[in-house]
Amino acid sequence: MKDVSNELIELTKDFNTKIESIRVLIKDDIYIYNPLNYASLMFEAYIKEYVTSPTKYLFLGMNPGPFGMAQTGIPFGEVNAVKNYLKLDYPISSPRDEHPNRKVEGLNIKRSEISGLRLWDLIETHFKDPKDMRGKIYIANYCPLLFLSPVKTAKNITPDKLSKETRALLYETCDKYLFDTIDLLKCEKLIGIGKFAQQKLKNDKIPYYSILHPSPASPLANKGWKEKTEQKLIEIGVLNENDC
Repeated sequence: MKDVSNELIELTKDFNTKIESIRVLIKDDIYIYNPLNYASLMFEAYIKEYVTSPTKYLFLGMNPGPFGMAQTGIPFGEVNAVKNYLKLDYPISSPRDEHPNRKVEGLNIKRSEISGLRLWDLIETHFKDPKDMRGKIYIANYCPLLFLSPVKTAKNITPDKLSKETRALLYETCDKYLFDTIDLLKCEKLIGIGKFAQQKLKNDKIPYYSILHPSPASPLANKGWKEKTEQKLIEIGVLNENDC
């Protein structure tokens, strides 16, 4: 079977070049982290290890979380899932301009990203060996950038809360990369993690769905998220109940 990992990496590098050219045009008063730059070795290792062939199901998040992909370079990359389940360990540097209260600690970070912990725990329940995900599941993000308010709390700003001008700059490029990725991987079903991601997956050719975002900020996600999500993914034929 064709190994698509190198093609996806090259596609991502081209995308990242475009994202960087857009980044310098962003006028919003925010900190911007791009883990495709400072954690590129981790992201590329993730692709080389787990996205080696056409992949049936693409799971899409919105953008990196400050304690997940922004730290580890892996979408929804909760540090323990990255180290102990995915077993990825490559050098991670730092963004060019860091918020003083949101330093990138990489795989040394002590704080867990709950969204990533929940999502990868569900995946591990059905794929005890992560290599069994190959050809089945690819977890990705729509936008590779983390946006932080300059205030002391380093409030996370999601892409939909950016200025209209910034959204216009970003969305066209992110949309193209998303569907180029879907075409390359020959995905059969698309799963948006949250409503924003589902909207970005809208198309006329490939079935698309949504699951509840696992963020602890959502009261619904704090009440049986794993069981509800697992049941929905079984119903739409993405997971197999016999693997539970």
